[in-house]
Amino acid sequence: MSAYLLDWAMLLTRWLHVMAGIAWIGASFFFIWLDNRRKPATHAVDGRPGGELWAVHGGGLYHLFRHDGVSETLPSEIHWFKWEAYVTWLSGMGLFTLIYLLQPHAYLIDPRVFEMSGTLAVCSALGVLVGGWLGYEALCRSPFKRHAGALFVAVGVWLTLAAWVATELFSGRAAFLLMGALMGSIMAGNVFNVIIPGQKALLAAAQRGETPDITLPAVLMMISNHYPLLYANDYRLGVILLLLVTGGLIRIATVDHHKGVKRLWVPAGAVLALVGVILLCAPRSQPAPATVETSAPSVTVAASSGADNEAPGENQALRDKVSHIVEQRCAGCHSDTPNLIGLTAPAAGVAFNGWDDIQRQAMRIHQRTVVDKSMPLANMTQMTDAERQLLDDWWQATR
Repeated sequence: MSAYLLDWAMLLTRWLHVMAGIAWIGASFFFIWLDNRRKPATHAVDGRPGGELWAVHGGGLYHLFRHDGVSETLPSEIHWFKWEAYVTWLSGMGLFTLIYLLQPHAYLIDPRVFEMSGTLAVCSALGVLVGGWLGYEALCRSPFKRHAGALFVAVGVWLTLAAWVATELFSGRAAFLLMGALMGSIMAGNVFNVIIPGQKALLAAAQRGETPDITLPAVLMMISNHYPLLYANDYRLGVILLLLVTGGLIRIATVDHHKGVKRLWVPAGAVLALVGVILLCAPRSQPAPATVETSAPSVTVAASSGADNEAPGENQALRDKVSHIVEQRCAGCHSDTPNLIGLTAPAAGVAFNGWDDIQRQAMRIHQRTVVDKSMPLANMTQMTDAERQLLDDWWQATR
């Protein structure tokens, strides 16, 4: 029952996190679009000039007006767009706690990267988040703040250092998620410490282009756990840095488009950085293990006796070995009755309850266990190289 309730807690928290994030980032994108699409107002409002825009949405006609300057007298009710940011961050940290901090051995720790206790992993993850945010705040209060370019470079170096620490200590999945959480914390911290207390100063800074944006990279880091191709490789630090560049340049290109500015190097740079990510994440051929364990010998289907008329991949001996590997290494999470990491239903909705299920998921099994080696999760069931080689033999034989 406790695992069942934990699933509901994660579902509801994730739902809240996604909805609040849509409201927060959507509002940010809307106002960027509004600022760059408004036209000079045909008349002043309350004696103050500004820009205006007419829009239609949901059957309603809207007249949007932005005041140039701040009135000495403000309406009694002003929406500051702050709770969208606060709820996104609070629900995100709640989700991070439920999944990663309460289950460090399943999600934070990968012995192939760095072996440590669950307590040390939790403290280290919190250290990366708190230390990363404090370092950013210190840079923003340092002499760098007088020079936008220098501050931009300093923050980039600091995020690079944080990414290096994350990729050296944690599983690939956790490292990417931690960087997303750190960037989200920086963004929420900006709302709390800068945007709301100093709206006038921030407005002037934004008009001068002194507010670099990390929204797009942060969102990609958050969803990266669904795509092991990003983190299941030996170049995770390079991937993170290139994704930061890609997302940043895409955001600049979007703003340029709204302003009618054409700088071809911006979208070209984003494309080149993304191509770099694709190349870094590309599968590399892996040498066969030097020795093959008795429990998982490599079998060549074509050499099987008495199987001349048998369809490739249907050799019974190989089939039995593949079934055994999946049962021992995968079914703990991927079955109708999982018994690992507190699951009450098959992980990702994938269940291996028999040979038919294994055959249907053959390509997915090969991708996750042989190509990117992202499964078993953190290799908690200790799948050997010989077993991965046997799964590769099976896949090649069935193609």
